[in-house]
Amino acid sequence: MALRDDILALIKDQPGITDAEIKRRIPGTGLRHQQVNARCRLLAEEGLIRRIKPSRGAIGNYPEASLEKPEGSPRPRVGEKPPPGGAVGGCPAEPPGATIQAVAPTCINIEFFWQSVGEIQFLDESLHFPHLPARAGLYRIRLPVSRSVYVGETVNLRRRMQNYRRPGATQTTSVWVNDHLRNRLRDGELVLLETCTDAMTTTGTIRQGADLKSKIVRVMIEHAAILYEKQANWVPLNKAN
Repeated sequence: MALRDDILALIKDQPGITDAEIKRRIPGTGLRHQQVNARCRLLAEEGLIRRIKPSRGAIGNYPEASLEKPEGSPRPRVGEKPPPGGAVGGCPAEPPGATIQAVAPTCINIEFFWQSVGEIQFLDESLHFPHLPARAGLYRIRLPVSRSVYVGETVNLRRRMQNYRRPGATQTTSVWVNDHLRNRLRDGELVLLETCTDAMTTTGTIRQGADLKSKIVRVMIEHAAILYEKQANWVPLNKAN
């Protein structure tokens, strides 16, 4: 117990003291560095001290209640996960002299326009869609009776509707849409189809036409459309909404 108490007293009086310095300061010619190291690790496991590895040099020992803010990352206690790389006390590391500065807000306004293209019908056990152009855009399938809606984007509107009409076995989403529309139409529900092939974006003071050939632009508008439908008290049928 005397060695344990002596080590604790030294660490309390000299926060940051290394194992080698503890060995030199404790009287006794038979004391080995390995003994000091083992005692210090045990004290850290008991939660009485913290062992800190600085960016350079040997591990320093600090009393648990110390107000010192040593450089480096604390050695994890038994059962604890170590902090992420470059972190101090579990906080993300910052470059020397780094300061957190406020940046200007990002503001992008989107305008998109829906055009009604007709009804989706169920005839002779098959879905029938209005004729659509083979171009990039968005589409909205609306079921007014149940106030449900499905919004999607595609690089080719005509091909997407063909997939919904005759989905392949591996086209999970197309199979689901096909089954859902069949069931609703069998029940006599009205199903309307609308498309969007024209949109505008405003960034700052710059207003320009949105390039719907861009997947990023289409997905941005698709998500904005789903959010709008939710706020208008329609039920989006999209899986992620």
